[in-house]
Amino acid sequence: MRYIRKRVLSAFLAVFLAAGLLVHPLLSLAAASWQVVPEEEKIPLATGVQYSAYQITAPGYKEAVKVLTIDPRDRFTVMETVLSHGNLALDLERPTAMAARLAREGKAAVAATNGDFYSTRAPYLPIGLQISNGELLTSPQGFPALGLTGNKEVIIGTPVMAAYLEVTREVPEKDGSVARVVYTYPIAHVNRERGADMLVLYTPAFAASTGTNDYGTEIILQGLDLPVKAGRTYTGVVAARIDDKGNNPIPPDGVVLSGHGKAQEFLKQLHAGDRVSFTIRFTDTRWHDVVQAVGGHEIILQNGQVVLPANSTDPLVRSRHPRTAIGVTKDGRLEIVVADGRQPGYSQGMTLYELAAFMQARGIVAALNLDGGGSSVLAARNAGEYDLSILNKPSDGQERPVTNGLVVFSTAPRGRLSRLYLLPEAIKVYRGSKVQFSLKAQDNYYNPAPVPAGVNWQVRGNVGRFISPGLFQADNPGQGEITARIGEIKATAGITVVDKVYRLEIAPAIATLQPGAVQQFTVTAFDAGGNKIYVDSSLYRWTVSEGLGRFDPEKGQLVLAGPARNAWVKVRLGDREAVAAINPALELALEGRPVAGQEVTLVVRQNGAPVAGAAVQQVQPATTWGRVTARALYVRTGPGTGYKAITLVPAGYRLAVLARLENGWLQVRLPDGREGYCSGKYVAVQEGSLDLGRTDAQGKIRFTAGVAGSYSFVAMKEGFLQAELDLVFNEK
Repeated sequence: MRYIRKRVLSAFLAVFLAAGLLVHPLLSLAAASWQVVPEEEKIPLATGVQYSAYQITAPGYKEAVKVLTIDPRDRFTVMETVLSHGNLALDLERPTAMAARLAREGKAAVAATNGDFYSTRAPYLPIGLQISNGELLTSPQGFPALGLTGNKEVIIGTPVMAAYLEVTREVPEKDGSVARVVYTYPIAHVNRERGADMLVLYTPAFAASTGTNDYGTEIILQGLDLPVKAGRTYTGVVAARIDDKGNNPIPPDGVVLSGHGKAQEFLKQLHAGDRVSFTIRFTDTRWHDVVQAVGGHEIILQNGQVVLPANSTDPLVRSRHPRTAIGVTKDGRLEIVVADGRQPGYSQGMTLYELAAFMQARGIVAALNLDGGGSSVLAARNAGEYDLSILNKPSDGQERPVTNGLVVFSTAPRGRLSRLYLLPEAIKVYRGSKVQFSLKAQDNYYNPAPVPAGVNWQVRGNVGRFISPGLFQADNPGQGEITARIGEIKATAGITVVDKVYRLEIAPAIATLQPGAVQQFTVTAFDAGGNKIYVDSSLYRWTVSEGLGRFDPEKGQLVLAGPARNAWVKVRLGDREAVAAINPALELALEGRPVAGQEVTLVVRQNGAPVAGAAVQQVQPATTWGRVTARALYVRTGPGTGYKAITLVPAGYRLAVLARLENGWLQVRLPDGREGYCSGKYVAVQEGSLDLGRTDAQGKIRFTAGVAGSYSFVAMKEGFLQAELDLVFNEK
């Protein structure tokens, strides 16, 4: 996590997963060879929120995992489940945007993550239960959920709703008395799509209207004590009944009861002015006390044990993917785990078995798998900052909009200045460079705080000096320490000054430009260990090919003046140099003699070096054609010898091949435009516009000309000018 000094253990820690905790054979296999190193552990984000980051390694496996630990009993910590833009049906929203939208003075966003699996088409509904601040937003439909009660207790289970509509009618008896008869009909869902014979309750949280079709009846019910919560009965007045017309507006102060089939017939007994009641309950009454709930796809831990099927064939279980899960420890703390994936060399992802093993080893006793893949994200506020930053690396390359999320807020008051953080916290600098250090501050509640005036800047070690507040001039090689102090509170940062670099890297290393194009180049310096070295841009020395264009060395910016041609931009620091190729041209050549029927090798190079991964195509002949190899060949009206002959053509005759038939015959076109059929046994065919594939590590690819004649090839690769080659293949 940025801005906080990492506490990295000097040696890998073996996970104790194989030490009797696991009984699942797949889990033991997955975890036995794991080694885990904490990159950052128990970094406080708020009074009741901590952040940790881990790297897991095993032979052929790397994984990056982020963990958010939440104490729901902390008096300043609030966790909420949040809807995209405050409605269920019409839009998606990034979790960081959800957090920013709901934050306010006295309620600061601390962290956010994605929530439940959801429909990828409108309405964008989560698959499971969602309750936010006590309001029932979506009813469950067989999937598990996690709930947080008003007493800060955590429930993980599969809730079942038992809701119904109740209508009371006075029915005259034969003796003249009046009997009160109660009719009920089950409510199938709250804020979900209506199906056959279903009665569905739509609340203002769904959308502006129900989105239903015209094959039903809808009752507008008003005069209720909203919002709708579980464990309660609501009584309202029918404002209107609308038959055979769907997608009716949902009043902001009411609800809509929508019925189809049998449910529609039930609703047709109601009229404007009628008073009706509905009850929303769960079969497990513990869920009536839940104030925040989010659904998921699988429970992966229950009562401290793994509850995944041992031999699941579901690829979402067995395959490695980015993951988000939430669980509860024995002492009641919540943990949100985000595992990155689909990024070879950084993080491959986790199976659900591996995720369960990791969470179980952390002491989590019950856990729920949330949405994963490109949705997996963990954002939090860095020390001294007000806005959230993405702490993991989402597989999409950016945070994905989703239908709901989990957001953690802090209601802690503003306190006294307590901590300072220097940025950068450690840096390696090239001699002669200037570094601007900045300072972030927190109060005693971990809230970001303004940095007071009068910061005292000091440097220990003869490596340089401050030439203005926070601006450090690196003068001499060596190691030092930067200190920023306000009264008794201070922050330190390590600094190393060097006078040599091991390697320079220029980006982009290849640029394909047109005249007048503007290209920005950046340079990064590295030491022998691959660590970055900060260098002032003014210290680099740039040169460009003669006549290439205007180059601004302060900005590292090229404006191409002449035509596209093979040129270069070079940058030098000390005795190290990096080169960027401008409009580099590929070269395409032939190895061997161009003889029809014999395999030859095409080679792609650039400046004499082989180019791997270049796409090579045969572009001429553009259409498939053939040469007759028999002394004479009949062209017939159909694909067989029983069809009438159109003409007899001699050996060497050229035919355009229109199609290859399953019986080995060819559909062909004669030079005069007539079409017919001939036996493919007596025709050497050359495919037209043929993709040969991509070159191997030696820049090579194979080709065989089926018939003699002229051929043209092109070689292409992103960032390079394409190469062309014309050849004439002769008979053997």
